[in-house]
Amino acid sequence: MSENPFGCIESPTSRSKRGSIGRPRQPVSGAFTNELRIVRPDGADAPEGEVGELCFRNPVITPGYWKASEITREALRDGWLRTGDAGTVDRDGDVFLTGRYKEMIRRRGENIAPAEVEDALRAHPAVRAVAVFGISLGLREEEVLAAVVLKDGEDIDEGALRAFVAGRLAAHKIPSRILFRDSLPMTTTQRVAKDLLRQEYGRAASRD
Repeated sequence: MSENPFGCIESPTSRSKRGSIGRPRQPVSGAFTNELRIVRPDGADAPEGEVGELCFRNPVITPGYWKASEITREALRDGWLRTGDAGTVDRDGDVFLTGRYKEMIRRRGENIAPAEVEDALRAHPAVRAVAVFGISLGLREEEVLAAVVLKDGEDIDEGALRAFVAGRLAAHKIPSRILFRDSLPMTTTQRVAKDLLRQEYGRAASRD
């Protein structure tokens, strides 16, 4: 990213674990340290294995954006650059991405990566496409919903699909509701338009 011209992550090597995107890049000269934090929504460091936002700090990170003080305050906190990416880091320093931080779902005090839940649902042979998103319940708590498109000719009910993912996910990550659809709304760049899903099902929930 241009805000960190030195770079954030070194490409995976033979020492990197499967699924890792690599480790924080460090200068060969040892002139400085490219620091990484995994940060919770409250700004505290996330413990090992917990999903949070990837934040970097080093001497060459931009001091701010030209004539954009509000954007600077949002992107830089005490010298730490917020990348907007969500992930974890293990004790060996291997970094694992789980998606975009703004899409994280907060439930029972835990961060949930939609991609992890989507992968679990997509593993069922009847599922063609899936989008997982959160609906606000207030007080920084969200309900986990999944919009699912089945393959042609397939038929499975919500209970059976929830039972399928129960063996693959922690209990708090299992969707509260699985919503079957003929298709998923898409953006002009062919990404799932999760904002439209949140609006649609958020309105429905408010009427219930």
